[in-house]
Amino acid sequence: MKLNLPLSFLGVLGLLLLGTTFQMAQTQWPWPVTPFNQSQEITGNFCEYRDTSPGGHFHNGTDIPKPDGSAVYPVKDGVLTAKSSVGSNAYVRVNDIAYVHIFPNPALSIGDSVFASQTILGTILSGLGHVHLTNGYPGAEKNSMLPNSGLTPLNDPWPPVIRYVQFYLNNTNSMFPGNELSSKVDIVVKVDEANAPPTSPLSRRNNGTYKIGYKILSADSSTVVYQPPNGGVRFQFNVKPNDNYVNTVYFQDQSTTSSHVYQVTNNISSDNYWDTATLPYGDYVVMIFTEDTRSNTDTAWVPVTTIEADNVAPVAPELVYFKETDTGGMQLSWLANNEADLAGYRLYFSFDNALWSLLRDEDALSASAQTFTLSQLLNQDVYFRLSAVDNAPLPNESEFSDVYGMSNGSSFLKKVLIVDGFDRTGGGWSAPGHYFAFTHGRAILPHQVSFDTYANEAVSDSLVNLSDYDAVFWILGDESVSSETFSAAEQAQVQAYLENGGYLFLSGSEIAYDLDPDGSGSASPEDEQFLHDYLKADFAADNSQLYSVSGGNSGIFYDMNFDFGALPYPVASPDVLTPLAGAQACLSYNGSPTAAIQYEGTFGSGTIPGKLLYLAFPFETIEGELTRHRVMARVFNFFFGLTAISDDANPNPVPAQFALLPNYPNPFNPETVISYQLPVFSEVDVTVYNLLGEKVVTLVAERQSAGSYQVLWNGRSRNGAALASGVYLARFSAVAEGRQPYQATRKLLLVK
Repeated sequence: MKLNLPLSFLGVLGLLLLGTTFQMAQTQWPWPVTPFNQSQEITGNFCEYRDTSPGGHFHNGTDIPKPDGSAVYPVKDGVLTAKSSVGSNAYVRVNDIAYVHIFPNPALSIGDSVFASQTILGTILSGLGHVHLTNGYPGAEKNSMLPNSGLTPLNDPWPPVIRYVQFYLNNTNSMFPGNELSSKVDIVVKVDEANAPPTSPLSRRNNGTYKIGYKILSADSSTVVYQPPNGGVRFQFNVKPNDNYVNTVYFQDQSTTSSHVYQVTNNISSDNYWDTATLPYGDYVVMIFTEDTRSNTDTAWVPVTTIEADNVAPVAPELVYFKETDTGGMQLSWLANNEADLAGYRLYFSFDNALWSLLRDEDALSASAQTFTLSQLLNQDVYFRLSAVDNAPLPNESEFSDVYGMSNGSSFLKKVLIVDGFDRTGGGWSAPGHYFAFTHGRAILPHQVSFDTYANEAVSDSLVNLSDYDAVFWILGDESVSSETFSAAEQAQVQAYLENGGYLFLSGSEIAYDLDPDGSGSASPEDEQFLHDYLKADFAADNSQLYSVSGGNSGIFYDMNFDFGALPYPVASPDVLTPLAGAQACLSYNGSPTAAIQYEGTFGSGTIPGKLLYLAFPFETIEGELTRHRVMARVFNFFFGLTAISDDANPNPVPAQFALLPNYPNPFNPETVISYQLPVFSEVDVTVYNLLGEKVVTLVAERQSAGSYQVLWNGRSRNGAALASGVYLARFSAVAEGRQPYQATRKLLLVK
């Protein structure tokens, strides 16, 4: 196409001839593409939604489709004030009107005069297929499609179409099911404004509307019972609002460049809502109306019922157990909630007690459900928590249950039972649910020991056989008199277990206080006998007033020193103990009063030796994850001769077999510890790979003596580059003379 290029001197002459007429605003214009005086199609309206920026923004002009390379002309006489040939938003500006997505006419310069429908400003860029006309300077854009102004003629006989109406709780993504509404309501409406016949491309039929509003009518639609100001009109786009308000006008979750979904209850620059409580509860009709710039309209009438808001959530569910099944899977059990409006339960899972994901909702776990089973084999630990949900129009979700964990797989050497006996919320821990099975589980797993979790009530109800496990770890926190540390039924189970040679690891700050008449004063003779004969302790004092302990020169915590009692809750009154009947102190406060005892021997009338470790403070409050791991290493060494982490007392004991232990933490960011065991002198290689089998970094490549080892991986490649989130594989191989080569792999989940 030959360009009509004006000469600069002709432009100057034109300005002189126009005089003051040039300065007068032209309220109606021809189109910027041929034919100039014939209505064109539109593919984008003023102020419709655009998702081409991170937070979204208002479309600031009118899109007019024409083939790539088509010439674009000014709609008004004027002076070229700016231009750019860079990128897809190349443009030419003539006074207050910009023509975007065009390659500027190279013969035009800033300051040149241009003339409506005569001067070619440029041509539509390849691949854009339209010119974007902006009426007004940046920040002061105006609609170029209004009646009696702007683009003329503009023939548009096609009305906008209201596609759907939805109702949400104000300022949330919680949609009311059906049309039963309560409280403060956002009315969300999708509208398609057609600028072309129904047979036209979708881009010309799904534009944003010009005007939209709502009214609340009586049930028979005969009477307006409420309408917002301005006759109910909420948005009318004569000028462009500030882009900061785009997600006040539009419902961001559903709005895109081709889908314009309005929050019609809002003000254009602030939140608003329909407060259903201002009208008597009952039946109404929500009337939505919309209009384009040519007075074509559409109206929707939606029957609704308003009810009093239900804001009362169910109580948090109580877990019974989370265990490995007989077939190697996993099963969670809980007590049934008894709310009349209970809809069901929501089950969440996590590997790190930080990132929680919904596994099943109330559609899968109905109000009658009390168990959930998975056949998945993990070879690592996983943690579940549960909430209850009612059937209110907007469901209320309860607080979460306690967090219970378990692990399964064939690579573990032992299996222990975690008993959650900590129900108290009136002491140092006041939240309705706790995660202390996670704290214990995370310390247990690196020692190649798996675990299940049961509530203490399940023990007293004989739902679990303690003797099925290699050891029992009983959590009592700061449980005291009000919630009872050990009931009579629980005492009976523990007595039978220990008499049969069981191994018990017990921790809590008020156990002896509750069981000894010298403490609470409410203890029975049977309680005191249980404390003396089976927990091998006597109550010496209610409050040590000390929160540091040491192992001294003997006992399983030899040469260890650590603090406790500050986090995750303050421990108010850790007991002081006196060892009895062959038990010995293994931790002390300030080198003297007993803080923990260990015992190995028979219990009660039993003839099979068992073992006991009793901490007079909560294990979960020991300061530092690594310290808790070291404490747990001493526990397993005392019980089974197992350890996976070097400590001061026994830096590198000889393991019984090769093993690659679960890394911790996992998932991790940015570091994780990989632990492994060598029963004999071996050639060792520990290498991390990606899922494509490509080597990422070699962490160990050397000959090592028998022992337990750990190596830190910082989530970086061998070149020191930080790696992206994802699953990586740690491969451990060990070659020893006279033995079959050993190789094992663990999944490492890097999360950023």
